Amino acid sequence: MRNQLISGVLFLLLLLLPDQLSSQTKSCISNIYTPEKGITKKEIILRELPFKTGDSVEIENIEKLLLIGKENLINLSLFNFVYLNYEYNKENPHNIDIYIETEERWYIWPLINVVLEDRNMTSWLKRGDMGRVTLETGIKAYNLWGLNHTLSVSLRTGYQRGLRFEYNNISLDREQKFLLNVSAIREYSRTENVRIENNTPFYYKSDEFIIDKYTYLAGITYRPRLRISHIINIGVDKCDISNTILTENPDYWGTKDTLRTGFFIKYKYSSDQRDNNQYPLNGYMISGEFNGYASFDNDIRYAQISSILQYCQPIGDRWNISAILSAGISAKNRNAYIFDKAIGYENAYLRGMELYVADGQHYSVLNPTLKYNIIPTKVVTIDWLSFLKKFSKIHFALYGKAFTDFGYVCNKYRTLRSNNLSNKFLYSTGIGLDFVTYYDINLSIEYSFNMLNKGGLFFTFKGPLI
Repeated sequence: MRNQLISGVLFLLLLLLPDQLSSQTKSCISNIYTPEKGITKKEIILRELPFKTGDSVEIENIEKLLLIGKENLINLSLFNFVYLNYEYNKENPHNIDIYIETEERWYIWPLINVVLEDRNMTSWLKRGDMGRVTLETGIKAYNLWGLNHTLSVSLRTGYQRGLRFEYNNISLDREQKFLLNVSAIREYSRTENVRIENNTPFYYKSDEFIIDKYTYLAGITYRPRLRISHIINIGVDKCDISNTILTENPDYWGTKDTLRTGFFIKYKYSSDQRDNNQYPLNGYMISGEFNGYASFDNDIRYAQISSILQYCQPIGDRWNISAILSAGISAKNRNAYIFDKAIGYENAYLRGMELYVADGQHYSVLNPTLKYNIIPTKVVTIDWLSFLKKFSKIHFALYGKAFTDFGYVCNKYRTLRSNNLSNKFLYSTGIGLDFVTYYDINLSIEYSFNMLNKGGLFFTFKGPLI
């Protein structure tokens, strides 16, 4: 009887032991301490963390969670440096406290831009016409009120004129899942891309204003989860163009009318699981977008569906591979040049084809890249900038890369014989260097050539995609 009782107790202990061991590997988050200095509100920081006060987390996973939190905060583009650590709570050693430290960026930037309105400086100097100068002045403020709002106001005077107002990331709820974006743009322009010639955009320029345009937009961003977003923008525009534009290209916008008022809608879905959206080295991003436009009289209708897929993966010590697939399909009820911009615009382009464009209704582009980290990320302090604390401490890294890009554009409309890049296989290849540093600055130098046997050295500011 005694032996049976002892056996029963041992059996019960064996059943309970795994649960006891499991419970000892978890800790409760007692406190999350955010920076006391700086203007960024606590709720903005807490929103980006994959945990909250009171959560029970596996100790073996805490470092991974801290890394995700750090990546999310860096990707806000509000901080140059972010540090996350944890310590066991002094009053209850089974619990942990999270400590967050950040080094904020400079948030208010003047906008000053002087544009010489000619093909190049030599042509402008030959004319000697000070009237062919555009001056753009304004201000762009990030993290307004410490709430991650972005305000941009600018005024253009001189050859081109206009006014732009944008106010984005306005939180509509306590959980910051819904954000409001609004903008208003007024444009007067003496130049316009009216067609392509020899596979390059042709800009018609006039001494008189040839475009008079209003655009009003309101949008909602919905973030149901970290790194997942839905964005919907709705707007109206009114555009009055000169007859000379239709003389240059009768198919410029599909009709012979010079005045058009229309409605547009844009929807974008994004799942961004990359480690860093400035210069990603690990993870993936899936993005899909719908663009629709219709004139108020329903005479012009246009719709496009596009997507961008990116995958990044380390393949060894300092080596990385990445690939981006961009594609788009569209439909319209009239032949209109302004709706046929495919490769060479925005994110769909081939490196080595920077001087060229290919127009059409459907396109696809593949950009694979092999990268080697020549100089791993270093942090240095510039002594002579010590009086500017938000600029004196910098981080930087240098990468070498090799790439071969591929693309194809389908165009069902006739174009000039000199525009021969549509409906054929496009490719380019090259090598380059990327210098990555703070304030989302990517400087790139590339030598590349394409299937036209045209090569060259290109210096560019690069965005986060390539």
